[in-house]
Amino acid sequence: MRVTLSRRVRITRMRRRDSRRVVAARELFDVQLDLDATRRYLSDHRNLFLLASDGPTPVGFLRGTLLRQMRTVRPQFFLYEIGVVPSARRQGVGKALVERMLSFARRARCDEAFVLTSNTNHAAAALYRSTGGRTETPGDRMYVYPLSRRSRAPRRVRP
Repeated sequence: MRVTLSRRVRITRMRRRDSRRVVAARELFDVQLDLDATRRYLSDHRNLFLLASDGPTPVGFLRGTLLRQMRTVRPQFFLYEIGVVPSARRQGVGKALVERMLSFARRARCDEAFVLTSNTNHAAAALYRSTGGRTETPGDRMYVYPLSRRSRAPRRVRP
């Protein structure tokens, strides 16, 4: 899979030195980012944060992390979050972010990459299918255990 983007759209891996730029891209996130936490996240070599920009304007991001396993020495890559602003959707930005993430995971010699999403998130499912992802079981669901006051409490969802 090879995605062609506008010449102006560029995908860059963010590092610790880019923390302020990431925090300043407020329109990409559902929550306000903490500068110190962002610095720590970007300082960890196991974490990947990609920023897609159209010229100087952030239009998308992807973040995830390498996870160690006990069945093999090869890591897994967990795609934790991806987002594209509405005005840049359906233009290849999400596909390009996933493609770059898969390239990173291959270079890290990952056994596999995975992502969790809701069965009702049809746009995400279409993106993951179009980039080569497949489901293993039809009823996968993630359970969250908030462990601090700052943690967002999960909304109740009927089974």
